[in-house]
Amino acid sequence: MKLILFFILYTVVVGDLSLEWNKFKRYYNKQYATATEETERKQIFIKNVNQMHSYQQTHPDATFRMAINHLADQNIEDLVSKRETHFQTRPVSFQNSIELNNFPESLDWRTKGVISSVFPTSQIGEIDIAVVSTELVETLYAIETGQLIEGSIPQVFDCCPQPIDVFNCINNLSGICRKNDYPDIRWRCESNKCTPFTTFDTINRLKDNDENKMLAWIQVSTLWAELDASEVDFLMYTGGVYNTSSCSQTTVDHVVQIIGYGTEEGIPYWLCPDWGEKGYFRIARGKNMCGISNVVIQVANSKKSGANQ
Repeated sequence: MKLILFFILYTVVVGDLSLEWNKFKRYYNKQYATATEETERKQIFIKNVNQMHSYQQTHPDATFRMAINHLADQNIEDLVSKRETHFQTRPVSFQNSIELNNFPESLDWRTKGVISSVFPTSQIGEIDIAVVSTELVETLYAIETGQLIEGSIPQVFDCCPQPIDVFNCINNLSGICRKNDYPDIRWRCESNKCTPFTTFDTINRLKDNDENKMLAWIQVSTLWAELDASEVDFLMYTGGVYNTSSCSQTTVDHVVQIIGYGTEEGIPYWLCPDWGEKGYFRIARGKNMCGISNVVIQVANSKKSGANQ
């Protein structure tokens, strides 16, 4: 009897998700090269949706929302960096002491016209380091000059292969080129094919997970940050402040540009391009959420910037 009941329940669940799968394909115009690929993507979709539902049932008071989105047929591993970095646990003595001091209560660099459009998430994968480092440098240029010029992500990808330090590499290249001057990945560095339009002379690296210092730095320009994005609740995020105990503070596998901060319903957050709220997500600030303050970098020009060292 129990076996029959299980079979009935399983059939109902799979049937419901098959309907959701067909709706998902139509809504996002999903097309797959082969029937085999579609079957694989459907299995990933079902796994992700089941895990999402499980999280929602066990976390009814979550501060963020999840739903079936355009990434529901993807493995999260395919959307984050192929490298993984581990850290020792550090005390977070500032957990409840983040203060704005003389800083504005919120900041969003998008309103200044210095942030380029969100890079397509489905294409980011192993080039996320090139994407975010290029964004950081082009944003600094836009802040300093008032001109937002898209930099060449393919140039950085080709000429700064991992695991070398991408910002030292960009410095050695004398900066980044325009997107139009080096538009495609060539799988080999051809730095002589273009002339850099901007660079930097200072690389600030955060020490001791100090999110107070991050607040000071972001007043000047945006930040590079690494975090753990390996959980399905991150993949299926659609809004709110991502504040969870499911992610790691000691293992990071993804990199983002922090472009602002604020507070919602008493929860302070960082603002980053990626996916979720029209291509952006908010993540809890002041508690090293998902390891976001383990590796933080800001580039600057010492003669033009007042960034704290």
